Amino acid sequence: MKLRRVITVSFKHIRSTQYLFILFSLLLSLYSAAFTAYSREPLVLTRNHEIVKIDSSVAESWDPATGKTYPLKTKYFTNTDHNKSYWYTFKLSNPYNKNKNWYVVSYNFTINEIDLFENNPEDSMVTIHRDTINLSNRFINHKQPIFNIELKAHQTKQFYIRLKNESSFYYEFAVYTPENFASSFFNEYLSFGLFYGFMAFVLIYNIFYYSILKEKVILFYCLFILAQIIHMLYRDGTGLFLTPSLTAHSEIIKNIARGTVSIFMLLYTYHYFKSSNNRFIYTCIKIIIVLRLCYAVFMLEDTTLNTFHFELFTLLFCTGFSIYSYKKDNPDTIYMVIGISLLTCSYIIYYLSVVSLSSLSGFGFFVLYYGIALESIFMTLALAERFKRIKLENISTLQMNNELEQIIQKRTSQIEEKNKLLEIKSEELNLFLYSASHDLKGPLKTIEGLCNLGIKDEQADQKKLFELIKKKLHNLESNISDLNSVTKLQNQQSRFSEIHFETLHKQISERFLGNNSITKNQIRFKNHLEKPFISDAFSIKTIYQNIFENALKYRDTTRDLILDIVIEEYADEIKITFTDNGLGIPEAILPKIFNMFYRGNYESKDDTGLGLYIVKKAIIKIGGTIDVSSTEGLGTTFEIILPRISLLNQGSTSSR
Repeated sequence: MKLRRVITVSFKHIRSTQYLFILFSLLLSLYSAAFTAYSREPLVLTRNHEIVKIDSSVAESWDPATGKTYPLKTKYFTNTDHNKSYWYTFKLSNPYNKNKNWYVVSYNFTINEIDLFENNPEDSMVTIHRDTINLSNRFINHKQPIFNIELKAHQTKQFYIRLKNESSFYYEFAVYTPENFASSFFNEYLSFGLFYGFMAFVLIYNIFYYSILKEKVILFYCLFILAQIIHMLYRDGTGLFLTPSLTAHSEIIKNIARGTVSIFMLLYTYHYFKSSNNRFIYTCIKIIIVLRLCYAVFMLEDTTLNTFHFELFTLLFCTGFSIYSYKKDNPDTIYMVIGISLLTCSYIIYYLSVVSLSSLSGFGFFVLYYGIALESIFMTLALAERFKRIKLENISTLQMNNELEQIIQKRTSQIEEKNKLLEIKSEELNLFLYSASHDLKGPLKTIEGLCNLGIKDEQADQKKLFELIKKKLHNLESNISDLNSVTKLQNQQSRFSEIHFETLHKQISERFLGNNSITKNQIRFKNHLEKPFISDAFSIKTIYQNIFENALKYRDTTRDLILDIVIEEYADEIKITFTDNGLGIPEAILPKIFNMFYRGNYESKDDTGLGLYIVKKAIIKIGGTIDVSSTEGLGTTFEIILPRISLLNQGSTSSR
C-alpha cells in the first residue's frame, strides 16, 4: 500500500509536493488535537493474560479536519461509504515500571487500507504503522492485520486508526501481549488444522464411497463438503496462506464458495429424500437453487448481511423439509435430520453473533465449526444408513428376483415339457389320424369291392362274399373299438373301484373261448390276493383283455395253447403275469411292440396295431410298469406291476 493512500482516495490524484504539505498539516492537526482527545480515559493494559478489546467504551470517532472526537454510534468501528476513510481514536496506558510491547490485532483479515498512528505528546513524535492486504508484507506472517506498539513505563499514548475498505462492515480490534498472541493463535491454528483434517477425511471417505456406488446423492454431498471447506478457509482467513496471490480476491472466492454450499446442500437434500410424493417441495427447492445461483453470480462482491439471511433461510428450509420427510415416509433418515438440525442450530448462534450482536467473537465462530463437524459425522452416518437400507432392499429385491427366476425357470421347464409332450401328442395324433383313416378305409374299400363284385358277377358265390364282408366288418368293429379305447384312456378321468379279478377273468374268458377251439383247462388262472385291490376298472379291463386276446390270437397251432395268469401280492403293489407257449416275438422287434399301429409279423396284418399300445398307455395312466420277455417258437411272458391305491390318494393318482 503506497503512502499516498494514507488519508483519502482523493490523494490518488495529488502531486507529491501537495501530498507532503497535506501530510505535514495532518500531523500538526494530530498533535494539536491530542490534548482534546486525551479527555477520554485511557485503556490501562493491566490484564496480561486476557485479550483486551477496543470498542465504544474506550474508543471514539475522530474528524481529522477539525480534530474533534465523537462517541461511536455502534459498539465497534464501521464504514458505510466505500470511497471514504474513517478515523477512530483511543488511548492505551502502560501501568508497569518497565517498557512493554503489545500487539494491536484486527479480527478482519481483508481490509484494503488500514493505518495506525500513535501520538506521544511528551516528545511530539508521530509514528505511522501501516498494514497491507498482502500477508508477506506483515512483520508477522499472520492472516489478520497486526501492529506492534511499545509503551514506556507508565506511559499513555493516543492512537488513531484510519480504515478504508471496498466493503461495508464492522471492524473489531483487540490488544494482545506477545505471549497471549502466540498462545491464542497457536490454539486457533491447531483447532483449524484439526477441523480441516477431519473435513478432508470425511471428503476422502465419501469420494471413495462415490467411486464404488456412483450415486448422485454422494456426489452432491462430496461437492457440499468441498464447498464448505473452501468457504470456511476464506471465512476464517486460513485460505490466504494457500493462495497468497489471490488475497485481494478472497471476498469473491468466499462468496462463490458460500453460494455453492447452499446450492449443493439443497441438491443433496433433494436427492436424499427424493420421492414422487413431494413434487411441490421439490419445485420449491429448484426455485431456491435458481435464485441462489443468480444471487451468487450477480453479487460476487457482496459484503452485506443479505448473504447471511439467505444462508439462514436455506438451512431452515432444508431442516424443515428433512423433518417433514422423516415424519411422513422416511423413518430411517434420523441421522440426516440430526445432522441438518445441528448445522442449523450452530449457524443460528453464529448468525446472532454477527447480525444481531455485531460481533466477530470466537464463541459464535467456533460454534459454527463444531456444528459443521458434527453435521459431517451425522450426514455421513445418514448416507451409511441409507446405503444399508438400499442394500437390504436390493437383497430383498434380488431374493425376490431369484425366487421369481426360479419360478419362471420352473414354469418355463414345465411349459417346455408340455410343449414337447404336445409335440409328441401332436405327432401321435397325426399318426393316429392317418393310420386310423387308413385302417378304417381299408375294410370299407374291401367291402365296397366285394359288393361291386356281387353286383356285376352274377355267378359269384354269394355266401362266400357275405362271409368276407362279415369278416371285414368284424375288423372294422375291432378298429373302432380300439380307437375308442385310446380316446377313453387319453381323455377320461380315472374312476377307482375295487377290482374283482375272478369276475373279470370269467367275463373275458367266456367272450373269447366260445369262438375258439380252446378249452377252459388250457387257461390256468391263479389269484393270490388277500386284500382288496382298488384301481381304475376301465384301465384294468383294457390291459387284461388285450393281453388275453393276443395270447389266443398268436398261439402256435401245432400244439395246444397253455396260458398261465398269476396275480401275486406284494407290500404296496401287485404283479400280474401272463405266460403263454405261443409263437413268441422275434428279439429284433421286441422294443417296437408297444408303438402305435405297429404290426410285427404276417399274422398281425389284419390287426389294428393298437392292442399293446393301449396296454402300455393304460398301465402308465394308473402308475404301473410292464416288462416283456419272449423267445421265438417257445412263447411270451408279460409281467405287469400295478401300485396299490388307498382311498386317500385316489385324486392325486387319477390326475396322472
